[in-house]
Formats: sequence, structure tokens, C-alpha cells
Amino acid sequence: MNWKKYWDRIAINNPHNKISQVQRKDEESTLLTVNHITRILDITREDKVLDVCCGNGIITCEIAKKCNSIIGVDQSENLLKAAKIGAKELNIEYVNGSALKLSELLNGQKFDKIYMQFSFQYFDKKNQGNKVISELLKCLNPNGKIFIGDIPECNKFSEYYNTAMKKLRFYKERLLLKNEMGKFWKVTKIDAICKGFGVKGTYLKQPQECPYSYYRFDYLIEN
Repeated sequence: MNWKKYWDRIAINNPHNKISQVQRKDEESTLLTVNHITRILDITREDKVLDVCCGNGIITCEIAKKCNSIIGVDQSENLLKAAKIGAKELNIEYVNGSALKLSELLNGQKFDKIYMQFSFQYFDKKNQGNKVISELLKCLNPNGKIFIGDIPECNKFSEYYNTAMKKLRFYKERLLLKNEMGKFWKVTKIDAICKGFGVKGTYLKQPQECPYSYYRFDYLIEN
């Protein structure tokens, strides 16, 4: 799956609906997600924050109200165009590019708090998960924190694909390279990546009020 083309197309097809552009459930659950990220990372007015795979900035703009400054990075030009329309927060900067090249894109800038929401599943090719975590760590200040949210969990694959028809569709789409879900991650695999980098990784079970808690989890990384 070419994820850049996929998200560019979604953005074009939903020009007037920011919720649909990034395939979120609704505004209420999006604000719940903002509060969840803020609480887990303990974001304060002093923090310099990085939003990786920021999409159309629907979460970026809310987090901006709670921190000193924030940079949003995304590889979809169309989503970033949408992010800039009507943006009022002066402490936001948007950068176009891949999360696999973060340190290069950001010229070695460091951040106190970093988050990636609803996107880790799209790093589905060999070693991409390892590479993106490596790039996140390169951008992190000492004693900083990284939050990776809404990761589809391998052990809960059948909770999402809960009928034979859904499973058949998944395998058919995967063969055709049209699988829109990306990768269901094993927690132990992310644990191993963190261990390899010598950082602390913690599995976080989502609160039940999170809309996708029945098959997704969160992950916190601390150096």
C-alpha cells in the first residue's frame, strides 16, 4: 500500500470534513484522545512538542493550546494544506516529509514530548517500525517521553475481524496490496525494539472510553 497516495486521496475526497479526512470517529472522541495524550505525556506550557504523522492538524491544534510550541510532520501534502486552513495557533509549525527521516527533516531539533497517534500501523514493511522509533528517539530530549497511540494489537486481530467475511476481505485486500488497516503489532516486538535501543518501553492498556480500546493499545517510551 502506498500510504502517501492513500491519505492524499482521503484528504481530497473529504475537503470540508476534518474528522473524515483523518478517519476519526467524531469530534467528542477526538477531544478525548487529546486529553489522553496530554495526561500520559504530562504536557505543560513549557514543553516543546512534536506531532508525528499529524494529518490535517486536528489534534495538533488542540495540543498547541497546552504547550509552548509544537511541530506537526506529515508526508501528505493535501492533509497539511488542510491543516493550515483556518489555523489560528501561532505556536504551530508544519513540516512535509516522512517519519522515517525525522531527524533529517527537523535538522537535529530536540523535543520534550513526542507523540504519534493512529499511525504506527502504517509502518508495515520490514524494519520500518524499528527505523521510525530510532528517528523518534533521535529527536527526543534527555528525560523526554514518546507516546505511540492507537496501535492495532496482534492478539486482538479477531476482535476487529470478528466474522469470516471480514477476515476473508482482509486477506484478499492484503494480497492485492490494498489493505487499509496496515499492521497489527505484537507488543513483544515493540518491547524488543526498545530493548535494542536501551530505552524503557511500557505497554498501556487503553481506557474503555477510548473508541478503539477493544482492539488497540498505546505505548510509552522513555529514555
